[in-house]
Amino acid sequence: MWNDNEYLAFDFETSGELPEYALQPWRLAQGSAWATSFVWSASVDGKTRLHGGLSPTVDTMREMLEFAIAEKRTIIGWNTAFDISWLIAYGLEDLVMQCSWLDGLLLWRHLDIEPEYHITDRFKKRSYSLKNAVAVFLPKYAGYEEGVDFHSTDPDDLARLHKYNERDVLFTAAITKALYERLERNDPRQLNAALIEARCLPMIAKANLDGMPVDVGHTTQLAENLDMAADALLEELEPHGVTEKVIRSPIQLSKLIFDEWGLPVQKENVSKKTGNRSRSTDKEVLHELSFIDNRVAKLRSYREALNNKTKFASAPLISAEYNGDGNTHPSAIVFGTYSGRLTYASKQGRNKDARQTGFALHQMKRAAEFRSVIRAPEGYTLMEFDAAGQEFRWMAIASNDETMLSLCQPGEDPHGFMGARIASKDYREVVAAVRAGDKDAKNKRQLGKVANLSLQYRTSAKKLRVVSRVQYGMDMSLPDAVHIHATYRASYPQVGQYWGRQISMTRQSGYVETFAGRRVKVVGEWDGDYGWSMGSTAINYRIQGTGADQKYLAMSLLRDYLPSVGGRFGWDLHDGIYMFIPTDKVEKAAHEIRALLDNMPYKKVWGFTPPIPLPWDCKHGSNWGDLEEYDFG
Repeated sequence: MWNDNEYLAFDFETSGELPEYALQPWRLAQGSAWATSFVWSASVDGKTRLHGGLSPTVDTMREMLEFAIAEKRTIIGWNTAFDISWLIAYGLEDLVMQCSWLDGLLLWRHLDIEPEYHITDRFKKRSYSLKNAVAVFLPKYAGYEEGVDFHSTDPDDLARLHKYNERDVLFTAAITKALYERLERNDPRQLNAALIEARCLPMIAKANLDGMPVDVGHTTQLAENLDMAADALLEELEPHGVTEKVIRSPIQLSKLIFDEWGLPVQKENVSKKTGNRSRSTDKEVLHELSFIDNRVAKLRSYREALNNKTKFASAPLISAEYNGDGNTHPSAIVFGTYSGRLTYASKQGRNKDARQTGFALHQMKRAAEFRSVIRAPEGYTLMEFDAAGQEFRWMAIASNDETMLSLCQPGEDPHGFMGARIASKDYREVVAAVRAGDKDAKNKRQLGKVANLSLQYRTSAKKLRVVSRVQYGMDMSLPDAVHIHATYRASYPQVGQYWGRQISMTRQSGYVETFAGRRVKVVGEWDGDYGWSMGSTAINYRIQGTGADQKYLAMSLLRDYLPSVGGRFGWDLHDGIYMFIPTDKVEKAAHEIRALLDNMPYKKVWGFTPPIPLPWDCKHGSNWGDLEEYDFG
């Protein structure tokens, strides 16, 4: 039940030497960005009182935090991680970490989030900005931001800015309260999932502020190596009409491959905007054509070298220089996908106003040469804790498949099992051979891994073949793919039953729910163009969304633990949580964090007791590329 006396709301307005610096809190330490207005409001004795002002001091900000701590009030914001970053930049991290936080924007997403596979020109991507929220929930105030200059130093403009800032805070408080109450009425578990996520906001804000140290020497060498590889390939391809301009243009590349080289069209794309068809030259198409024509194999390698240099070498270097602190700042977006997971923004602004503040962290290659771009700060070690077999384990729980559940017990090897089944070999013999270093057994296990990771979400045999060839570099024939597909279905019969059951339940309820209570709406024409996508959401979300909830629960526990060893959260990717730990505390942290995460309070927090262990693996190293399994002895 909401009580006004348990909350307060706040908001910053910021500026800088360049307008873009207003969105970069790390510029505060450089003296090139600052807060122009700071407002917070709290209900006292039934009356809402506003505090703060223009050109705010640190004492003004400290007053809010100390009041919140003393009065046990949760602090509300909109896109709250951004504003928390500014508080930390002003030197108030200790107080920030003592406070409870809430984000109205995220509550709105929890209430109304839907998949975006239906986005077209007629159905735009939904905005969860405060301005849009005001237009939806407080329509008489829509457009209140008109006429506000965010960077003027004129006294009248500053007065308008401060008035606007006050309205932001009051609107944030009112809308957040309404959203909170709606979520609570829907299902307290849905609200609880949002509150666990909110506990992670300060550590995410800190990570966004601090950024990630770039190993400039290694990254420069990586860029040079990729350049050399691209140049060598281009020299061979130029006589065949290939240039960098052609590679960068899907239209020109399509004409070259299909018109000039006469290769067969593999698939067509249909524009959601216009309905026009075009011949695809995506990585799957190029991979298939590379088996037909060696020029395509070289072209594919050339394009990959160019793209890898741009994304994973040039971008970190450019961002580290632009940011002025030697760090790249991929900006974590909480609940960035409809499944709930974090996503990362690599740029600020669009088109000519785009600024390279980070890099495509969510697309980072697994190879050590790429990951070594990111290093630990001096005196720290990078540690990764990875939820072991996360999606396999949650599928086992969701489907209640007896074989899957048994393979989640200590000492079992799901990928070895599936590899043995595919090859019609004894499971224990294959696992023993893998442990003995047998290459053929390792190949069988890798095939089992591809099957386990690719087939639990209704992937067809044809798609499995593409995935194995493109993503894993395994040359799989279609008959082999059909055999593997059939073996998977026979090995885990209750997975197929889960698919049907989940689709039926979603059609009836109009939403899918994770084990923690997070929901996504699935509404529309089940027999229409998006029927298959809706069914996929019904199946995938319960697993992938629960994975997101598991990560937020882990991070919420780490929020309390990390200060005890002087560590901090770095980033989140796939099944892993990365953190920087003082090197002399690594042994202590490894044991204590593993104990913490292997025994998370699922029953107490989610009201659910997992029927199988949900362990976490640990790695450590001086940079992202040289992480090694931690030896627990």
